[in-house]
Amino acid sequence: MLVYFLKHLPKIFLIGDYIIINLFFVVGKLYFFEFDTKNFAQDYRAHFLLLNISWLVITIITKPYKSLKIKESSIHFNALTKSFVLLIFTSLIYLNLIFSVKIDYRNMFLYFVLVGFFMTLTRFLLFLYRKKNRVRLGRKSISFNTVLIGENHMSTSLLSNNNLRRSIGIRGTYASDSTKITSKYLGDINQLFEDIEKTKIRSIIFCDDHIDVELYKRIVDVAEHNMIRIYMVPSFKYSNLGPNYLDVIHEIPFLKLLKEPLSNPKKQVLKRAFDIGFSFFVILFVLSWLIPVVAVIIRLENNASVFFLQKRSGLNNETFSCIKFRSMTVNNNADLKTATKNDPRITRFGAFMRKTSIDELPQFINVFLGEMSIVGPRPHMVSQTEIYSKITKKYMTRHIVKPGITGWAQVMGSRGEIFSHRDMEKRIEKDIWYIQNWSFFLDIKIIFLTLYNIIKGDEQAY
Repeated sequence: MLVYFLKHLPKIFLIGDYIIINLFFVVGKLYFFEFDTKNFAQDYRAHFLLLNISWLVITIITKPYKSLKIKESSIHFNALTKSFVLLIFTSLIYLNLIFSVKIDYRNMFLYFVLVGFFMTLTRFLLFLYRKKNRVRLGRKSISFNTVLIGENHMSTSLLSNNNLRRSIGIRGTYASDSTKITSKYLGDINQLFEDIEKTKIRSIIFCDDHIDVELYKRIVDVAEHNMIRIYMVPSFKYSNLGPNYLDVIHEIPFLKLLKEPLSNPKKQVLKRAFDIGFSFFVILFVLSWLIPVVAVIIRLENNASVFFLQKRSGLNNETFSCIKFRSMTVNNNADLKTATKNDPRITRFGAFMRKTSIDELPQFINVFLGEMSIVGPRPHMVSQTEIYSKITKKYMTRHIVKPGITGWAQVMGSRGEIFSHRDMEKRIEKDIWYIQNWSFFLDIKIIFLTLYNIIKGDEQAY
C-alpha cells in the first residue's frame, strides 16, 4: 500500500484536484455569473467545460504532477501556485470576453478560496504522511537492480552520490580487473553472469570504454536474453571541468556545455506565439493612441521626430534598428554614450518617459516584426558590443537568443548605467542564467516584476 501510494501520488493529486475543482462548482453551486433561467443551462455547460479544459492546459504547461518522488515539496507547491493563479486569470478572461453575463464576484472569490484551501490541505496531509513513512517507503520502493560494468569519472560520481545512487537503484560494480574498482565491487564478469541468472538485475550500465569487443557482445547477448536494459556512460576527460548537458540529435548523444531550453522548436513556437499575441495587443490598444499623443508633446518640446532609431546587436549579433520614443535632444553621441544620471541631453518629458519606461513601448513593433522578444537579454548599442565582447568573458553568448524589451538582468537590479567592468559581468551572468533556465513562466514572472518595478519606481531608470 505504501509503495502504491508513493508510485501513484501524482495521479492521486490529479484526480483529487479535478474532484475539488468540480465539486464546489457543481455541487456547491458556486457559479461565477448571475443567470436567468433561459440561458443558464447553456452558459453553465460551457463554463464547466472551459474550467476543466483550462486546468488541463495549464497543468500540462506548469507540470505540477511531475516527479513527486523528490524530497523538496516546495517545488511542487511552486508549480501548483502558478497553476492556480493562471486558472484565476483565465477564468476572468473568458468570463469577460466569451460570456456576456454579469459576474458574481462573491461566488467567484468564495470558490477560489475553497478550492485553493482544499488543494493545499490535501497536499499537506499527504506530504506529512509521506514524510512520516519515508523510511518505510524508501525501503520498499527502492530496488537496487542496476549494476555498473567498469569504472570511469562518471561511474565514480554515480557511486559517491548516495541520493543519485538510490534514485537510479545502483547495486555496485562488476569488472574483469578488480584492482581498478575503488568502491561497491560486486565481482568479476563471471560473477555477473551468475548474478544475472540468480538475482534480479533490470539494467546494466557500461562504464568501461576499453572492454574487449567480444566480451561486450557476450554481455549484451546474455542481458538481452534476460530482458535487461543496456546503458552506456562515456568517459570524457573534460566532463568534470564544468556543467554539461546531454542533447540527442538524430539518435546520436552529444554533451553540450550550455543548457539551452529555447533550442527546442516547440518552445520557440510557444515563445514566438506569445510575443506576437502580446505585441499585437499593445500595438492595437496602446500604441495606436499613445504615438500621436507622444508625438505632439515631443514636437512642442523640442521640435524633433517622435521615434529614435538606434542600431543595436540582435540575434546572432546581427544589427537591427531598435525603436524608441525620443527622450533626448538630437546629439552626435547618441550611438556612443549611454544615458547617465542628470544627463543634460534628456528632455523634461523624456525624463518622465524613461522613468516610467514609456520610451521603450515602441519596441513592441520590433517584437511583432521578429527582431526582438518581449523578454530576453537587453540589446546593447553596437559600440558597446564591440568594446565589451573583447574584454568580458562570455559576452557574445547572450546573442544566441533574441534580445528583449525587458530581461532577467533588468528586474534583478542590473539596469541602466554601467559604472565598472564588473557591472557588465554581473549583467552577462544574469543573461546567461536566463538563457539556461528559460521557461514560459519565467517570462511571465519577469513581465510581472517589470510592471512592479515601474509602479514601485526604479532608481536606475534614468
